[in-house]
Amino acid sequence: MYLTKNQERLLAGEKGNAIAKMMNLIIKIGVVNNADKLIQIKSAQIAGVSYHTVGDAIFSFFDLLSSDKVKVKVPSWLNPAGMDRLRWKEMGVRTIFAEKQFEILKHYEEMGIETTLTCTPYLIGLEPSFGDHLAWSESSAVSMANSFFGARTNREGGPSSLASAITGFTANYGMHKEENRIPKTFVEVKAETKTLSDFSALGYWYGEMFGDSIPLFNSFSSFTIDEAKMLSSAIAASGSVPLFHVEAKTPEAKTVKTTEIENKIVYAEEDKEKVYEHFNQIKDHADLVAIGCPHTSLVDLQLINEYTQNAKIKDEIEVWIFTSKLISQDEKASRLIYELEKKGIRVFTDTCMVVSPAISEKFENILTNSAKAAFYLTRDGTINVNLLSLNEIMESVVQ
Repeated sequence: MYLTKNQERLLAGEKGNAIAKMMNLIIKIGVVNNADKLIQIKSAQIAGVSYHTVGDAIFSFFDLLSSDKVKVKVPSWLNPAGMDRLRWKEMGVRTIFAEKQFEILKHYEEMGIETTLTCTPYLIGLEPSFGDHLAWSESSAVSMANSFFGARTNREGGPSSLASAITGFTANYGMHKEENRIPKTFVEVKAETKTLSDFSALGYWYGEMFGDSIPLFNSFSSFTIDEAKMLSSAIAASGSVPLFHVEAKTPEAKTVKTTEIENKIVYAEEDKEKVYEHFNQIKDHADLVAIGCPHTSLVDLQLINEYTQNAKIKDEIEVWIFTSKLISQDEKASRLIYELEKKGIRVFTDTCMVVSPAISEKFENILTNSAKAAFYLTRDGTINVNLLSLNEIMESVVQ
């Protein structure tokens, strides 16, 4: 692998042992993936934030970095934490957990990382530009960056994205190279995509069927950022797909010739229904509605408010909505949240149902409109879910 003189000096420890170790990590990943060089990145998005998922092991990693007082070299932000920073007691999070979570966030802040605590940075003004090289780690954000914005990022792990944030470099392989961004499968979508959940079901189906193979979907009549968000999150969860193309909609689709794609498949209405049937697991009454994996947008909040107009939530079920702090502080969103909470809906920020211990400790039967959330919530077999459209969910829980 070619290294510049500056990169060689960093690897040799000229700027400290911590940075040398971060360079070594990036280079080793690059060697394994046959990278020819390191490239500069524009930003980093770092997972490994919730104490629920990283545990105490992360503190030894922080000890290494704090010894040299390292700071990030590029704009960097964080994935959701394991709790709402202000309303963690209301969520039922234990004090010992909250203390550990705040300690983790403090370490990240000391390195100059923005504690955005969202999986949807592109909804809060952190949109990548076409062709930008990034080191993002959250699976749905990676898929969105590559697909919807035409940026370039692999799905980094928490340590590797942090290493890239600190050094400013990542290895040149995978999604950073044009030849690896070519679709391998053409998907003719014949099933209806009327709701956000339908896009989520499509993503789940494709990822489960075809792993990480890059698809080209035929054009949808509508393909908003919210619809792309739902497709991205599911396709990256069930199959680790880092990039997809949509005819006439995504930036790189115009360079793709459908006739050159040998593998052609059809996504039919029956395929969609199988996804909904798979996540139709609740035998008794649901005890929670969980919306916001990925984090809800202003559009999502407007829809939820519309679907619950002049109604209140039934006493026997709770409704938890998850969004980013910056979304919640938007003037329109703030008014919507006020109205939603008057109806008995709780809106939490900085966290989500997948990374918070509050969910598995309190609830067993959950309604959600996200196939990604359904996939992760049911992995350990302790939670049952029903995947429904947002409208269907809200109609079922209001009185």
